[in-house]
Amino acid sequence: MKDVTRMFEVAPCLHEIVECARSHFSCGVDDEISLKGRVDCGKGRVTYALVDLKTDVEWDQFKRLVEQTSVPYLDVVVTSRKTAGREGGRELVPQLWVHI
Repeated sequence: MKDVTRMFEVAPCLHEIVECARSHFSCGVDDEISLKGRVDCGKGRVTYALVDLKTDVEWDQFKRLVEQTSVPYLDVVVTSRKTAGREGGRELVPQLWVHI
């Protein structure tokens, strides 16, 4: 897994995060991309949970959750899959798993 850090002047919307990830990984229009937010949900001991980030509502809830943690840092796990054409159908090939 590769770590990538992106800085924004103002809090980005979900669409901006998706476009940033698509650009970084050179994703095509048919390629799949999924985002999960990483939240520290431990009390004293660090314990992380991943939450889906598919909608603007989920993104807003994730940001509110992170604001309440001891280290308010937005950590998003991006999974992208290149769609490769092949005879008789299409095959999904894993490309990268990255933290941004």
